[in-house]
Amino acid sequence: MGVSKSVRVILLVVVAGALSRGTIQAQNSAQNSPHTADRAAAPLPKDIYPDSRNRLPLPTVDADGNPMVTPPSELPVGIEQPGVSSWSPSYAKLMRPYVHYIKYEIGLSNRLLEIAILVTSREMDSQYLWTQYEEHGRAPNDPRHIEQSTIDIIKYEKPATGLGQKETAIIEFGRETFGQRLLSSKTFAEVLHRFGRQGTIDLIELMSGYSGATAELVAFDNQLRADQKPLLPPIAHPRNPARFAAAAANPPPADVYPESRNRFPLPRPDDLDDYGRKVFDEETRGKPLPNGEVPAGFLPTATPQPGVLLWDPRLAELRGPINHYLKYETELPPRLLEIAVLVTAYEMDCQYEWTQWEMFGRNPADPRHIEQSTIDIIKHNKPVVGLGEKEAAIIEFGRETFGRRKVSSETFAKVLGLFGRKATVDLLELMASYSATAGQLTAIDEQLQPGQKPLLPAHEVPQGAPAIPGQNTNSALRTGSSISQP
Repeated sequence: MGVSKSVRVILLVVVAGALSRGTIQAQNSAQNSPHTADRAAAPLPKDIYPDSRNRLPLPTVDADGNPMVTPPSELPVGIEQPGVSSWSPSYAKLMRPYVHYIKYEIGLSNRLLEIAILVTSREMDSQYLWTQYEEHGRAPNDPRHIEQSTIDIIKYEKPATGLGQKETAIIEFGRETFGQRLLSSKTFAEVLHRFGRQGTIDLIELMSGYSGATAELVAFDNQLRADQKPLLPPIAHPRNPARFAAAAANPPPADVYPESRNRFPLPRPDDLDDYGRKVFDEETRGKPLPNGEVPAGFLPTATPQPGVLLWDPRLAELRGPINHYLKYETELPPRLLEIAVLVTAYEMDCQYEWTQWEMFGRNPADPRHIEQSTIDIIKHNKPVVGLGEKEAAIIEFGRETFGRRKVSSETFAKVLGLFGRKATVDLLELMASYSATAGQLTAIDEQLQPGQKPLLPAHEVPQGAPAIPGQNTNSALRTGSSISQP
């Protein structure tokens, strides 16, 4: 993941930006909607642009400075407009082939793709994403069409009975990974059995990408079409507090490999074909040298071992430049990078990610070093007092995007004013990538190093914050407004 220790290459994505950019389109025109006749157009919030239906206007040029042209969808239903990630043209250009790969080339059938995205959007409470994909699933002329009974099993969190083995495995996998944030060995073994090692990696990447995409949908407050009816009811189940105890387990679970500290063995060149070995060599460069020197463009305390994404070399090859861009080319200084990742890890309840990054932040020799008082503001959910404008804005932006799942107009305007359109998109895509990584870390059950103390406590609710049944304890509000075009 490049950022989350042993899964360096997995930093993923956010399929957020790309899922939203239009290459992953997904929406019929208003004229074709069954709701057109019976729904009057509601007024948009004041900070929403009518052309994009989100907080940024439609971009007009692509990564090369040419007039923006959105490729037609490879599926019969698609959004023919670019997404907000196009405001960061270099990022959008890197994402295009990666998104195409995970959507069309990993070999997942349209039926299973539909189920995987539905269960992810259900567990992430994403109204926008769910509504688009339920409409796809209900449309008989869409290749993603599935039975209404299957949609309802996911929508109302019913037992996954009467379905095929792969369908059932995907639903249970999504519920545990993104809902409970603790994936059992039994469920992981079933997915591994049904899809194989590479197929499991690809499934994790797809679903984690869509989980990260929900952050973009929240931050930019993407609105449903005027003719659309929200189709996702509030989530009913509570989160699973056992995930905090599980992170401190010693010894690690029986299905964790000692050398990788997760559920996959370390990929080695001998395990791969010629193409895989080439990608392996490329993706494992840039790590600390034996003499201790650190190559340019590489933070000194990341983990010098290959990531699980290399079990699908093509995926690793496509992700590498995206990860490098998000970490080194957005011009976000290491101090703000540290704060952005910490607040994301906190709000996603990601013990592994938090523990690594608190250690980076506490290390005076690390360029990401920040004051312990700043770490504690994030760690203990304290008010953002005594911080710089940008530091405070990032923390509030992360708390609202990932915790409350509703970014206020005031918070968004503050971030936009401090960072500008491109940097705001880059900041959000970085944070969304780490939120997606949290799902991956859950799925592969990444363990802390032997003897390493877990540093993230159970979440604390600020005094006076309303309790929402069925939500994370740190969540005061949850809304489904979003922006990643399926």
